[in-house]
Amino acid sequence: MKKIFVIVFIGFLFGCSQTGTEDKASHAMIVIVNNKEYSGTEAELDASKRQGEKISTILKKTKAYEMPQANSQSNLFSVGSTIYSVKGKEDFIIVKDKENKKWLLKKVRDIKNELNE
Repeated sequence: MKKIFVIVFIGFLFGCSQTGTEDKASHAMIVIVNNKEYSGTEAELDASKRQGEKISTILKKTKAYEMPQANSQSNLFSVGSTIYSVKGKEDFIIVKDKENKKWLLKKVRDIKNELNE
C-alpha cells in the first residue's frame, strides 16, 4: 500500500510541476510605430546599424501573447522605452529599454490601412 501511495504522490508532484508552462513560452517581440509592424530579428546591432533620431516612445504595453493594435505599442517593451531610427536603414528600428539595453527590430509589414487611429 505504501508503494502505491508513493507512486501516486510522485505522479502528483510531476503533474503539478507541468502547470503554467505556457506562461514561460517565448513570444515574438513586436512594436508598432508609424503604422508599421516591427519584430525581433537575428540581425546584430553592429557598426553598420547606428542609432538615428528618436521616433517615438512606447505608450502602451500589451500582454506578451497579444498583438499590439496601435502606434507606440509593444508586447514586450515597457512604457517609456524609446524607439529610434537606424541611420541609412529604413527597414530597421532600435528600441532602448528601461535598462538602457538596445534591441534591433526589423519591419515586417506596413499596416497603415489596418490601424484605427
